[in-house]
Amino acid sequence: MSLQSTIQSLRAHADVADDAHRVKVRTGQLTELRERLARPPLSDLAALNAALVELQQVDVEIPEDLEENGVEVAKRLRELAVRLPGLRADEDLDFARACVASAEKYAQNLKNIVVAGWDDYVNQPQPAIDQELVEALANGGIDVEDIRAEFESADGKLFALRNRKVPGRGSVKTYRDAIEAMRRCGERIGEVVDSDIAEGIIESQTSAGISLTWFTPERVEKLRRLGIMDRFKVRLV
Repeated sequence: MSLQSTIQSLRAHADVADDAHRVKVRTGQLTELRERLARPPLSDLAALNAALVELQQVDVEIPEDLEENGVEVAKRLRELAVRLPGLRADEDLDFARACVASAEKYAQNLKNIVVAGWDDYVNQPQPAIDQELVEALANGGIDVEDIRAEFESADGKLFALRNRKVPGRGSVKTYRDAIEAMRRCGERIGEVVDSDIAEGIIESQTSAGISLTWFTPERVEKLRRLGIMDRFKVRLV
């Protein structure tokens, strides 16, 4: 082999080695971008957008420029998807990195807004239900199982919603339905027994009991209508 052909062969091997190095470097760069796109908050973007739609149904403050920023991020990511396959191995990826960084910033901002908004919404005061009264009525012989079952179901749904970082599809409706169920339970308890009789039932179940003077003819008649008069016992002290 002549010196010239040897030099040409060495140059060819160098070019191949250089190309292989560039391909390896570019593969690593693309892998890094892919991993960033595949992890939170970008991997949660679809769920965050669905959560934002939920929050738009309620009185939660949403920045005016959020939608505009989201449109711009989506536009740049579509542009990146078009440009990336045509890039040479030696071209820089500054545009791609900037696109991904911009999308990460937007997604994190969106997540912060959604998490804060949802937390404020689901932790607002709920209808007050006197569970002690419900138990006392049950212990006093009044059938409140339907009311208790409806309350426990609503309370369980609210507990699950409050333990979510972001709402899913239908979460706002589920929350509203649970709150309405609790309000309805309160009304039903009031229909079963008035507050005066309820207080007497609760006090009668304490260790001290309730004085006989509480049992006026009117109250006795109400207790008879409830069918629980025979559950009261006189205790001499």
